[in-house]
Amino acid sequence: MKAVILQGDLNKWLTVVGRIVPNRSQLPILSNVLIESGKEGVVLSATNLEIGIRAIAGGKTTETGAITIPARGLGEFIGSLPAGNVSMETDGEKLKVGGGKLTATFTGISAAEFPVISKLDSDQAGKKGFKLNKKTIEEIATQVAFAAAGDESRPVLTGVMFETDEKKLKVTATDGFRLSRKSLDVDAELKGLEKGLILPARTIMEIARVVAEGKNEEVEVGMAEDSNQIIIGYEGIYLTSRVLEGNFPDVDKIIPSGGKTEILIEREELTRAVKAVGIFARDSSNVIRFGIEGDVLRVEASSAQTGEGRVEVEIEKKGDDGQIAFNYRYVQDFLNSVSSDRVKFRMNDSLSPGVFELEKDESLVHLIMPVRV
Repeated sequence: MKAVILQGDLNKWLTVVGRIVPNRSQLPILSNVLIESGKEGVVLSATNLEIGIRAIAGGKTTETGAITIPARGLGEFIGSLPAGNVSMETDGEKLKVGGGKLTATFTGISAAEFPVISKLDSDQAGKKGFKLNKKTIEEIATQVAFAAAGDESRPVLTGVMFETDEKKLKVTATDGFRLSRKSLDVDAELKGLEKGLILPARTIMEIARVVAEGKNEEVEVGMAEDSNQIIIGYEGIYLTSRVLEGNFPDVDKIIPSGGKTEILIEREELTRAVKAVGIFARDSSNVIRFGIEGDVLRVEASSAQTGEGRVEVEIEKKGDDGQIAFNYRYVQDFLNSVSSDRVKFRMNDSLSPGVFELEKDESLVHLIMPVRV
């Protein structure tokens, strides 16, 4: 291969695909980025076998070819080059890179050993696929995906469930201790979601990062026919992800439809209260207590080692007084995921889930399981 590309473009796209490269891998090829030169210019690809990304970086090609190079070393070198043209040329399984007065030669691995990353074509998008709005993806990443499990003991809980209900798209994530669901109105038919689709939460986060840097408002999603994969296309970037298999929890059965106690509270005031008493909760299994009495919410925590903290916040209340305890980190995560001025909280008793919603947005429901104290 032989190609020339602007340092800024190459550095940008190496950073994008480099996020996928695993820090440690038993397969050396997965630590490498695939560099291809062809009609599209320079194309960069990386994969960790769960997620793959292929990005058209641009540039001009004079000889086609491909090679894989260690992503970390190449990225650091390109980042050190001055602005201007960067030349790349292969010699067997070596790649010579030059920019300004700096040159380097990297030893690589044959491109033939690199896993195939699919592209999204119009046939896939049309027959078995759909389109999502950029804002929708960003909301799902911010308000839903964070509630997925972080460990692999139950793989299905590390994912986000997409399912359709007439003209509604319901997106849900849960780790067994908390649950977040977003219900969205959609105009088009979402092909491939009739029976539900579970994508890794990390995939959702990565898609959100990609679209945040672009201008187009629509993201194309295609379903691979012969493999358990989904393919996302956006502005010359193709991201592939495996689809998680397994039975996602029937969350409809555990989301309460009402509550004996319901309050409205300023989000920023509740955020400050939870943060303040969290200092003491850290030494007592992260437990904070909510006490609702009249027009006041008491948020408190205590620790034999640290002491105790209490904050009182004014509220608007309907229904009964009540008490309940939570892991403060879960409450904090929810409050940090939304931007509403006021949030709604409802509960039945100290042993039933607490439900958080937004005052003027009924599309989001967040549930947190209580802690027994």
